Amino acid sequence: MHAFGKPPVGFVLSEVARTLERELSLAWEVIEGRSTVEELTALQAAGAGGGAPAGTAAPRRRAERLSSLRRNAAEARPEAPSAPAPASASKESAGENKEYTAGDVLFNKGDSADHLAIIISGEVEIFDPKDNKSIAILGKGVSFGEQAILEGGVRGASARAYTDVVCLEIPTGPLRTILKADPGIMTPTIEGLLLQLNMINTLSKKLPRNDSGIDFRVMEANNMTSVQAKKMLEEHYVKAGGSGLTGEVLMFLKLQVNSMFNTTVHNAGDVLMKSDEKDFTSALILVDGVIEAVSPHGTYQLGCGSLFGLAEGLTNSSSDWTLMAQTKVTLINLPIDRIQRGLTHANPAFRRIVSYTADRIVEIKRDL
Repeated sequence: MHAFGKPPVGFVLSEVARTLERELSLAWEVIEGRSTVEELTALQAAGAGGGAPAGTAAPRRRAERLSSLRRNAAEARPEAPSAPAPASASKESAGENKEYTAGDVLFNKGDSADHLAIIISGEVEIFDPKDNKSIAILGKGVSFGEQAILEGGVRGASARAYTDVVCLEIPTGPLRTILKADPGIMTPTIEGLLLQLNMINTLSKKLPRNDSGIDFRVMEANNMTSVQAKKMLEEHYVKAGGSGLTGEVLMFLKLQVNSMFNTTVHNAGDVLMKSDEKDFTSALILVDGVIEAVSPHGTYQLGCGSLFGLAEGLTNSSSDWTLMAQTKVTLINLPIDRIQRGLTHANPAFRRIVSYTADRIVEIKRDL
């Protein structure tokens, strides 16, 4: 793992990735007004002279875009509409300033995901186009579209401008490259948070229970071994166009076959987590069986692929739910302290993604 300003641990990032990390960190400081455009220009000029790929945007032009972002953030309102921005930004840039008018659709559910966004000013609505039901209203400083950092990620919901909006849209190709080179815990952490966010969003829609009496599950009852799950993943990646597995199923299977996590088995009637519990040691992923979750506002029957306690552990929040095994259950345990240690060495962009996603999960979960 490499942390800016610290010696690399475990592997050494390529020069392009290292330059990207420095620029992302400093670019955010420019937007927040904690660093100057001149400092960023000097860093980018040094990178261009040190072997940056030919054809990238000039450092001054990138810095000017970021200076514009900082002005927009300070004024908390978008400027007059400008010509459309390029479809994708330079790999070495910190993103593109994109402006939207209230009602504009930023992306649709099912679209291929190639960038994440941070709201500089205004509000964005995340919604399900099937019934036009609002899932969340996101404000200034919040990131969204995190699925884009996962290879092959697709949009799990649609997004539109709730008001006039300015977003910083960051291409995720370079971030994926850094994640793929990371043998540690960052990728499963982000995948776990996206699984938990998917579960919370689904429950917030108050859908009727399926034929098995389950409110949420990623897959049917799963009694596969890790070897069988690994084979299913391999078949998906070697088959042209994939095997039709959804993004949620892929994330779940990858967590199931990850050898760094322990698996535990519990009997029906066992209390797995209490509503007032805090500082718990592990988040839990349900591999097989059914768990009853009792919340302040209702009771849910949750099946395979449900995830508990990750966002809460990372935000030092209480669980709010009491979890009881309704059948014999198999759980994957994600150690919270190990994840927190990994985050201290993670790329600043990933730390922000984890922080914003965890906060959003906890906020939505309070109403369930």
